[in-house]
Amino acid sequence: MKFLLIPDKFKGSLTSEEVALAIQQGIEKVLPRASFHVIKASDGGDGFLDAISRYRPCIGIETIGQDPLGRPRVCSYVYHHEETAAYIELANASGMQLLTAKERDPMLTSTYGTGLQIKDAIEKGARTIYVGLGGSATNDGGIGIAHALGYIFLNDRGEVLEPIGKNLIHIDKIDTSKVPEILHGIKFYAINDVTNPLFGTNGAAFVYAKQKGASASAIFKLDAGLKRLDEVVTYQLRQENALISGAGAAGGAAFGLKSFFKADFLNGIDFILKLSGVKTILASEKFDYIITGEGKIDAQTLQGKLVQGVLGLGQKFGVPVIAVCGALEIGLKNAKEMGMYDIVQIQDQNKTLSYNMKHANELLAAAMEKFCKSI
Repeated sequence: MKFLLIPDKFKGSLTSEEVALAIQQGIEKVLPRASFHVIKASDGGDGFLDAISRYRPCIGIETIGQDPLGRPRVCSYVYHHEETAAYIELANASGMQLLTAKERDPMLTSTYGTGLQIKDAIEKGARTIYVGLGGSATNDGGIGIAHALGYIFLNDRGEVLEPIGKNLIHIDKIDTSKVPEILHGIKFYAINDVTNPLFGTNGAAFVYAKQKGASASAIFKLDAGLKRLDEVVTYQLRQENALISGAGAAGGAAFGLKSFFKADFLNGIDFILKLSGVKTILASEKFDYIITGEGKIDAQTLQGKLVQGVLGLGQKFGVPVIAVCGALEIGLKNAKEMGMYDIVQIQDQNKTLSYNMKHANELLAAAMEKFCKSI
């Protein structure tokens, strides 16, 4: 049998490469002659640079930047000389994994460090900037990025605001006088992994801020702040981007990239899968199954996530898709209605979450071995 593996990471437990290897190990115990083709994928979040580097001849560049709380940090991005293009993973400087659980607070965090990376890339000659969104610790509407590139945000007293979440509500004016002319010649792309608008009940704050450390009261304040940012952008910059699908990605950083730099939105899954040449592979080779998956399959799985993109491939080429996950938070019936041929949940429900995450490798291999005995 022949398998095409396109898994996402199991966040906090396994990288996508480790997921693919465990799947192979489990299958080979039952089907020792099985063959595999592995696609390195990312939805624009964590692992974006690794996926780009797999399919593009890029060089890695390190810079001294800042983490989400403004502390010095060595950050990296990749650069493609022929295209004069820089690929930047927002999570590398502004990611939640850079903070301890106690430090996480989107009222205080900023995307400023990501802006410094973009600035460095432009100074090194980049004329196209791809920003992979996802895994952020921020809810600043992208004002941190904008501030690093010359935009200044002022309150009603004309005082400069620090570009953090809690100051969104205080924005009265945007000073563009320090924005360098060169930015007008730079093409920006926001590699987007969600479909949420900027604010509202399905917006950046209400859907994602809690997992970034925001309290219930802070979520309301952040949502009001994002709405205020949109009001100022609409009035002063004559742009209305808040309701665009995906504007709420990375705490509204997608909105900021669109509003301040005229970024085009690209679906992360489609972008990476196109680079990988997977459609050509599927058109020229016959596979029995495609296997994808992520740490948790829930209601957000079909909101621009990797699994959704892989399901689309399976449907297009007539190959059944099996999804693996650590935890399944929707009914199996609903999962199959999404288009999955089957779904394999690996967690041992008699064990703690900590145990399941620590032993995810062997649990996944064992689950795939058991599943293969049934097909």
